[in-house]
This record gives sequence, C-alpha cells and structure tokens, in this order.
Amino acid sequence: MEGPSGRQEGIRTLEALRIKEQWNAQVRILSKLGILETFPDSKQLGIRGIDGKEYPVPRPEEIQARLEANREMVLAKMEQGFTKIVMMPFGYPLDSLSEKYKGTILRHHKEGKLFATKEKPTDPDEPLELDVDQPLYRWEEGYSHADTEGKIVYFPKEFSGRHDGKTKKELLDPDPANAWQIWLVEDMPNIPREGKGKEIGGRRQLETNKSSTEYLKLLQAKPEHKGEVGLTPETDLMYAITHLEETNQVINDYQGKGSLSFQVGAYFPSSGLVPLSYWDRDDRQAYFDGDDPSARSSSYGVRVGVRV
Repeated sequence: MEGPSGRQEGIRTLEALRIKEQWNAQVRILSKLGILETFPDSKQLGIRGIDGKEYPVPRPEEIQARLEANREMVLAKMEQGFTKIVMMPFGYPLDSLSEKYKGTILRHHKEGKLFATKEKPTDPDEPLELDVDQPLYRWEEGYSHADTEGKIVYFPKEFSGRHDGKTKKELLDPDPANAWQIWLVEDMPNIPREGKGKEIGGRRQLETNKSSTEYLKLLQAKPEHKGEVGLTPETDLMYAITHLEETNQVINDYQGKGSLSFQVGAYFPSSGLVPLSYWDRDDRQAYFDGDDPSARSSSYGVRVGVRV
C-alpha cells in the first residue's frame, strides 16, 4: 500500500519480505523442474554447476544474513517496490535453464493454463496460443553454450570492447557463493510504457523507449537507482519461470499489457549485442534474442534488480 508520498507503508523491517515463505515457494518450483538434485554423498539439495561442482541451495538463514549485510540499502529498495526474492541458480548451465523454461511453457499449455499477463489480478484469464513444436525461440549463435564457452559476460560497465564484464567462470572461481545469486526485484511482469511508470518511494519505475546504453548509464548515474543493476538472462528466466508457475501467466508480453525486456546485466562481446526477451503472440512463442545497444523503441524496456 502506498502513502501520499508514494512510499510503501508498512515496510520497516526485513520480515516484510517473508523470506521463509518465499524460499519454500521457490525451492518447490526448482525441485519440480528438476533444477535441484540431492547430492549422493552429502545428501544436500542443490545444483551442479557448469564446472561440475556441487552448490547447495542457500538456506533461509543464509539469505537473511545476506540481506542483513546490506540492511540499509535493502530497506530503501523495499520501500521502492523491490520485494520479490529471486533465488538464481547462476552456476547452473544457461542452456539447461532454457530447456526447463521451454518445458514449463509446454506443460502449462497442455494443462490449459498458459495465459497472457494480466494488468490486474482480477482481470479474466486470456489463453495464449502456442507453437508446440517450438515453444521457445532462441538466438542460437549467441545463447548456445554461451556461459560454458565464455561467449557472454556479466555486469558490464559499458557495451563495447572495454565492457569490464566477467564470464560465469570468472565469477564462480574466486567466489563459489556466486553460484547462487539472491536478487530483489519488482514483482512487475508488465514493464510500463513511456509515461506510465509509477513513483514509489521517491523512485519512478523505469519505462520503455530508451536504448540499452541509456538504461545502463541511467543505473550508474541516477541516485534513486543506487544499488540496482540490470538483470542477467538467467535471472529474467527464473523470474519468468516463477511467475508462470505461480500465476499461469507469461511475462514481457509486449503485444498485450507489457513490453520487451533488455537484460543489461549481460553482454555478448563477439556480436556486440545485448540480451533481449519477450513473448511473441504472432509466432506463439517466447523469445530469447539480442539487439544492438543503441536500439530503442516504444515497446523496448528493461528489467533491473538488487543483488544481495
């Protein structure tokens, strides 16, 4: 609930995140999709990374500790609407995660539970048609083996040869904790079009009609976006999977209520493209694509979050 100033009332402590509740919901989804496995020796639940190593899923207490370590910033972002926890198995292969999303889309369609994104929860269900032979289109030249072969870099400072981003291996090797990234995102499946964003906690939601380069510079320069970074394709995927499992609705439905989504938290150096995802009603499938950092459109938006 928002007060007169646009600040969300009632968010004063980390307990408002309902960490254990969100943890339980996401572990159920990760287990259901077969992303989590029980390791034979340790009997712990976790993922096997691109390096073949075992990475146990972080417990609620570990997530609480990460949040506590950044308490002041986290509380500020919570007041701005960042209240959805995304447990991101970053060490898990991107190709495998794509396949899990494809299977999830197909299963929801077969069950008659594949719907367009609603503007309000009370809106009626709108079934989506699906190309059952290809539920997910992927730009293979960019995405295939992108993380295992170092073709994609994460958290670039700019979209050029001086990107200063890191490969997945370069992030995992020095800090195994990176195998599980914990994000706070706005639970906002519809990225607002230009002029339609809300002001929450003194921050206006990011709207469409900017280029990837403009979004990246904005995140680096604007005080109200302090602590925010662009999502990676993996995080966007996990949010899409979680939202579909929890609501039976897709995200980034740009021909419906939403917009296309740049993931400016990643970059393909060899092609010079930025990851882009959306749902295409004409082709009846989800899309993982890429576009030039200078590309802009009234339907092109961005997803951002806070890593803790």
